[in-house]
Amino acid sequence: MKKNKYLAIAIVLVLLSIYLYKSFIYYSIPFNPIKEYSTESDVDFYITKNLPDGEGVNAKCHDAKNCGLVLEYLSGLKLIPLKDKVAQKMLNYENATYFNGILKFNESEMIFISDISIDTPNVLRISSSITGFKDGYYEIEDSTFDYNYIYDLIGDTKE
Repeated sequence: MKKNKYLAIAIVLVLLSIYLYKSFIYYSIPFNPIKEYSTESDVDFYITKNLPDGEGVNAKCHDAKNCGLVLEYLSGLKLIPLKDKVAQKMLNYENATYFNGILKFNESEMIFISDISIDTPNVLRISSSITGFKDGYYEIEDSTFDYNYIYDLIGDTKE
């Protein structure tokens, strides 16, 4: 009887630990999912500036060195995962200018960086076509997304 009691307590503690990790601890640990790919050498980067009137301004990084610098910048950001509900409350889509970007490693591996608003440049969504990638919203800790630096690296835009 005592074994069953201890087994039940152990199961409850394990389940409680899993719940606490998934609900609270995970969202307080800095994690940048792009950092794993910072050593890739063959990288393309595209960014679109979506204007409030529905038009977009597209830019593509043509120089391999500058694409590497963009990847270095993105992998160096200190990101903290956000719950989707919290991120949605922070973002303002009405009459906002926001950015979407794509890091392309080969024909099939891409990382999508989206929902970067000029009003809230410290929140972004990162997703990917790569299996096992940790999709979700992230908050940039200690800074904001420097879209001017990205556009300076890219250098040309196409409407």
